[in-house]
Amino acid sequence: MRLPVMLKTAMLSFLASAPLSAGEINFVYPSEGASLPALTKTFIFGNISPATAPFTINGEKIEVYSNGGFIANLPVAGGDFIFKGQLDDGTTAQRHVTIKINPEPRPSTGTLSLEFTSGSADSEILAGDYIRISACGTPGREAVFSLGKLLDDSPLSEIPAGSGRYYGIYRVKPGDQGAEFYPSARFKAGLFARGAAARAKGKIRVLKAPVMVETSTDAVVLKDSPDGGSMMFLPKGVKLVSEGRSNGMRRIYLSPDLEGWVEDAKVLPVAGAPYPFGSVTETSTIRLKKTDFGSSASLGIYDKVPFMAEELENGLRLTLYYTNLHTNYVIYDDADTLVKNVSFRQVALNIAQIDLETAPGALWGYNVFYSTAAKGLQVDLRAAPKPALTWPKPLSGLTIVLDPGHSVYYKCPGDKRVPMKDIAYEAVPKDCSLDGAVGPMKTFEINVNLGIALKLKDSLSALGAEVRLTRNGDENVELADRPRLAKELGGDLFISLHNNAIGDGEDPFLQPRGFTVYYYQRHSRALADALHSAYLKNIALPDEGLRYGDYLVVRNTWMPAALIESAYMILPRQEELVNDPAFQEKLAGAAAEGILEYFGAPHRPEPKKENK
Repeated sequence: MRLPVMLKTAMLSFLASAPLSAGEINFVYPSEGASLPALTKTFIFGNISPATAPFTINGEKIEVYSNGGFIANLPVAGGDFIFKGQLDDGTTAQRHVTIKINPEPRPSTGTLSLEFTSGSADSEILAGDYIRISACGTPGREAVFSLGKLLDDSPLSEIPAGSGRYYGIYRVKPGDQGAEFYPSARFKAGLFARGAAARAKGKIRVLKAPVMVETSTDAVVLKDSPDGGSMMFLPKGVKLVSEGRSNGMRRIYLSPDLEGWVEDAKVLPVAGAPYPFGSVTETSTIRLKKTDFGSSASLGIYDKVPFMAEELENGLRLTLYYTNLHTNYVIYDDADTLVKNVSFRQVALNIAQIDLETAPGALWGYNVFYSTAAKGLQVDLRAAPKPALTWPKPLSGLTIVLDPGHSVYYKCPGDKRVPMKDIAYEAVPKDCSLDGAVGPMKTFEINVNLGIALKLKDSLSALGAEVRLTRNGDENVELADRPRLAKELGGDLFISLHNNAIGDGEDPFLQPRGFTVYYYQRHSRALADALHSAYLKNIALPDEGLRYGDYLVVRNTWMPAALIESAYMILPRQEELVNDPAFQEKLAGAAAEGILEYFGAPHRPEPKKENK
């Protein structure tokens, strides 16, 4: 049937004016209003619809994955910056961020300016220490600094010349003890002119002697430098000799050639004369006892001093500071088959060493703590568990603890935790952050980690293992509690499951990105190696290697522990993979295979053929 000409014309006019199906652009990261460090390029990711639509950001053509996810690494400029996305149908979206601006070189003319770049917090130092002054301001000036009554108008050097960066140094003298002052600096000027001046925010106090402090909580980390690596993990009540304080960290004297650093908030002042004038303790008898888990050694010692535990190929070495060796007896237990011998020595002034020797590779894990009951230092040593290693349940007799990484809250200032269910991701305040990664399709790492953990639990349970999880759903479990839970749950192995991301400013396309396996303790290396080998064999993603990593969840000393980063959440294809239940099964199968290899389980027997 033919339509009347007027009706046909009206319908064509309506269709021409009707809106086309609009596209959609969703920026996921960085978040709206985010503050980023000073960068020249950074990545941005999200998703579009339809996935096949040509897409640009700031005029650059962006590759889009088949599900609509994208990630791009784009140039940025300092200050307020806008990412402008556009589809070919005219759909647009913007993402506003702030890029930190590096300070511009200061002009040598105009208003004089000078400000400190050091001394932002109160500090304490001893005679012989150096006070280092740094300031920035108008270049090309004659600058001097003063330290209260100790020093007046000492020259500052401009390095390099014309840079506006000024430096000075002063070594504290014995006669300076007790002085307190705010460092100050100024530009010298003509006879009747006035130069710019500045004062440090932090006061310096010159101590008359070291002071004694003690750890105020458990698991206090002593570092080798203020921002360095971990040296010791100390329990509550350990005495430490503080030689100074700077930027929220205390400098700890351990020996004439060794110092450590600890957070000032993790220690409290304590009465008593500090070493070397006092507080040197002594060791006494060492007693060994067979236990259900292996062996326990108790060391008589009269005070809680810092100690370092070092795992050897054939046992454990303890190094005790502020300690003199006065052990005349070692009492063995005939039933103890783990510890073969105890040896000890005074390795330096007030430093004692004790070796608890085992057969090579026999030590499964350990725990060192001060025991109120034993009135001394207790060292628990674990012997290796003995799984069945027979099919169909080769892992019978083992307890394996799985840790689905991260928790379902946003981290906000003041250690505040806001449950994710209370605030949509798009509405999170810019001073709060997600605990874990997010992908272009807004997949949250916490959910993927749990999905993989549940699949791995099924795989390991089918092989006979008792499997426990640090979290089974949406409960919040603090990071520091996870290794503790692994011990309380009776774990023989601890595996933390994660998926990866990168830091602002890194190039996501700079190198192939895929899976990584981390370990920390010596006794965990073989487990991590077996897991990595199984991933290498079964997971078709780039291999980023087996790595040592100073992560809290793999510092576990009581059992072998490893952390697996299976894939990169921020890469669209890998985000899609880790959301796929079949791929999660594959990851779980690879981890289970690695655990079987680690224990030396025989290969699964072939099913017997039935005679016809």
